[in-house]
Amino acid sequence: MDTRLAQALRLAGWTLSKLQQCDVAALEALSIDQPTIARLYKGNRPPIPSEALLQVLFASRWLCCVCREATRPVVVHHIQPWAKSRDHAPANLAVLCTLHHGEAHNQRGLEVTLSVERLLAAKLAWERQVAHMDRLAIHQSTQVQACHWWYFNHLRLFELARASGVDLQRLPGFAEARQHGLCAAIGVVELDERGRSPYNARSAHHLYQYMVQMLSCVLEHTVPQNISDDLDRGTLPALITSGDIIYVQGRHFFSNINSPDPREDLVRAHRSANKVDIHFVFNRHEGTSGSARALWLCGAQTLCSVLQVNRIERADTRYQIYATVLAIRSAHGELKSRLYEGNLLRSGLGFGTVDESEE
Repeated sequence: MDTRLAQALRLAGWTLSKLQQCDVAALEALSIDQPTIARLYKGNRPPIPSEALLQVLFASRWLCCVCREATRPVVVHHIQPWAKSRDHAPANLAVLCTLHHGEAHNQRGLEVTLSVERLLAAKLAWERQVAHMDRLAIHQSTQVQACHWWYFNHLRLFELARASGVDLQRLPGFAEARQHGLCAAIGVVELDERGRSPYNARSAHHLYQYMVQMLSCVLEHTVPQNISDDLDRGTLPALITSGDIIYVQGRHFFSNINSPDPREDLVRAHRSANKVDIHFVFNRHEGTSGSARALWLCGAQTLCSVLQVNRIERADTRYQIYATVLAIRSAHGELKSRLYEGNLLRSGLGFGTVDESEE
């Protein structure tokens, strides 16, 4: 390649790997001639970008999308062959066990054993089932009798429910909460003169039921991700982005923030594990009971938070996730199994010591 062209491409952020993933038209648009394009395509296939690799592995839960057999090793396979598609996008990648990977390359007669159409259908069906199982597990955990919600972000949940087209007036608990003056006609919860949510009233159980149903509707209209077992710096940035709803279980730390407004009892909360820090701020006055405000939302507690991601930043060797909290509840054993004082060998992606400040 001409030295000046190579330097210009390098300054523009192009690498050999990126160029090898471009089609002919894109390379010609960069003023690369045909002999150079031929040489680029003769080289070894560039590695799959780690972000795309992690996204497809997580979406398939590290299982073959055809047989879903947990005991078999897996490989990431190009649905449309790389030589033809030059496509490393997650949509063109499928997780296969070694057996079905062989079938995807073998022929019986004139047909490939595991055709592109059959493979694509298996991938889409399994990824949809995984997403449904995640949402169902979170939703079912909110329905068990041992579940106690300590906090609701009443205004933000109201906004999300309205944006999703939920008819709040049809939710169980709304009519009773409205009758006792605990919420407005449009469905938003009204705080009392002290700035507190009215859970101390005798009829507060109606409001509690109403908010649980509102939260359930919000979760049903989104694709929440339970990242309780996936707080890894190497994987998490590829799995979540701004606006995502995430579910985090584990040790949370709460500290007070001085506020000039007596109607506010602001709290800074964080959860840290494996050099991933999650931060959010909320008003403790919106706790669902006196014990929630005085006990469960103070100090260090093992519980669950439902969050909406605002932004993700990298600071030195740590990842910082800043979020808006939607709700806080008691811990549920089936939604977190990982102990972060162990190592990362289970994921197959990390090797070394683990920083765990709370477990």
